[in-house]
Amino acid sequence: MIESYRIESKSEADAYLSDLLAKEEYRSMLEVEHRANQFIPDEELRAYFINKAREILVT
Repeated sequence: MIESYRIESKSEADAYLSDLLAKEEYRSMLEVEHRANQFIPDEELRAYFINKAREILVT
């Protein structure tokens, strides 16, 4: 059985976020929140991912 992609650590979240936000078409909080809900099952890690993206997009 093939499992869907999941982000399960801060280092994975940081790497995925860096790759995601490198593409102009994905540089929005709506896209970040969608990806977080899709790929990050852990609530605390999902909040970390979203907050980190918010910090990056504000600067």
